[in-house]
Amino acid sequence: MQKVLVAAALVASFSAGAFASVQDNLALGKTTTASSFYDGGSEVFQASNIVDGITTDAGSAYNWSFWLAAQGQNQGSWVQVDLGNAYNINNVTLFDTHNRGYYDRGTNAFTLSVSTDGLAFHDVASSSFTYDEWTNQTAKSVDVSSAVGRYVRFNVNSVYGGESAGLAEMKVFGTVAAVPEPETYAMLLAGLGLIGAAVKRRKTKQA
Repeated sequence: MQKVLVAAALVASFSAGAFASVQDNLALGKTTTASSFYDGGSEVFQASNIVDGITTDAGSAYNWSFWLAAQGQNQGSWVQVDLGNAYNINNVTLFDTHNRGYYDRGTNAFTLSVSTDGLAFHDVASSSFTYDEWTNQTAKSVDVSSAVGRYVRFNVNSVYGGESAGLAEMKVFGTVAAVPEPETYAMLLAGLGLIGAAVKRRKTKQA
């Protein structure tokens, strides 16, 4: 009986772990990369700024809160986050940058793409920041359906301001992808085997 209870617990644990809903921002504090970033003395706007939890153009010298592509890098620029694991992504919420009120940089139209290996990406949504969203840095929520990926890339198609592309923050929401490790499958099968054996023995005794 004790073995059966343990097996049932394993099955329940597997189900909860494989299909649990994730409500938190998956991108917060994760690893980032970009096609380029602006680096000029104290003016450093690296990719990691899009996952620092700050949605506005805050900060100070050497510690700004938003990403800017290198000078003159507009269409074709990109920045991405590695979520660490594959997820079923259902929403990406973005905040544009206007470069601390200079309004000379930022993104207009963009495409979101995802990848499971960081090499092959496929597009899952296209949208654009309105003028008000750019100037006021209000959230742009992009719903994504049936997008499974570990890497989420923000591709710039056009810009505001003309000097370079940019982004203040990227938030990613979704559920844990149902792709358990082989060891997890083995535990599940063992648990189901124990439960099946117990049921069979019970039926034999009853007969």
